[in-house]
Amino acid sequence: MTTYWDHVDPDEFLQTDEEGYNKSIRKLFRDLVGHLQIQTILEVGCGPGVDYVGASQTRPSIDYTGVDITPQMIEHCQRLYPHGKFQLADIYSLPFADNTFELVYCKDVLNHLDTWEKGFEELHRVSQKYILVNFFYGLGATTVKEKQDHGTHINNWYDWNEVMTTLVASRPLSLVVFPRVCNSYEETLILLQKV
Repeated sequence: MTTYWDHVDPDEFLQTDEEGYNKSIRKLFRDLVGHLQIQTILEVGCGPGVDYVGASQTRPSIDYTGVDITPQMIEHCQRLYPHGKFQLADIYSLPFADNTFELVYCKDVLNHLDTWEKGFEELHRVSQKYILVNFFYGLGATTVKEKQDHGTHINNWYDWNEVMTTLVASRPLSLVVFPRVCNSYEETLILLQKV
């Protein structure tokens, strides 16, 4: 089955100021990588490597691994960023042992999943200390749930209460949401610290 991602050009995807390196949510990611002094990171859904660039500039000695389901994204990253490790992988079955990475980062992926909880379980499994997830359709301050099927991909808005219930059930040592007050069209970045 052909998907939306099979037709995305890595040289053009996420290259604008609005979506690329200078996007505020990506700046927050870099700030967190620096503040937490991250040494090892797995990015699930690395795309064309925008956040690899940010992580490696913030922490030049970082041990970075990026995975994506799209072959041309992985090929693009392997060609442009030889110091990173990039491989094909599916969020539902990540090819890594438990507790492998200090930080597991997943931006703009969970909203494309029918069962984001199963994807989150894998992120949690391979994380040693932190999980940083992004919902590109914000969770909102009230109950919101909607699915858009575009034929080649889906976009979901998830219910804030259901997401928080699932995340709290993972029994994090801490959980921080950025921004503090969200609406249903604002991106939400959530940092969990494992016990």
